[in-house]
Amino acid sequence: MRIRSLLPMALVLTLAGGQAFGETPTEPPANALKAAKLAGLAGFVNTHCETLRTDGDRFKSVVQAMGVDPADLERDALLLQARSYLAVYEKDVLASCTRADAMFGRTGTVVPGVFVPR
Repeated sequence: MRIRSLLPMALVLTLAGGQAFGETPTEPPANALKAAKLAGLAGFVNTHCETLRTDGDRFKSVVQAMGVDPADLERDALLLQARSYLAVYEKDVLASCTRADAMFGRTGTVVPGVFVPR
């Protein structure tokens, strides 16, 4: 019966990324978190915004300019971060689409051209 008592611990270690107890989880760098936020927004736009889509090349160049490999956004902690941002944007689809266009659309105030008309 000893095996049964170890299962919860194994689950905790798996969810913690295999880190030992007492270790502080490493937080992704600030630019990586910003890239994950943009990736979540891109996923949201492609799924929910009828008039916008992501310009893939522009998106990749912006992420690379942040010092992040776009492939890193498709795995591990950054993927989870991107998905959590996507869920937040889904809470108010209309407002999120409007903000995405205002900030990252053709004439965006933050980075223009990440999102283009469909």
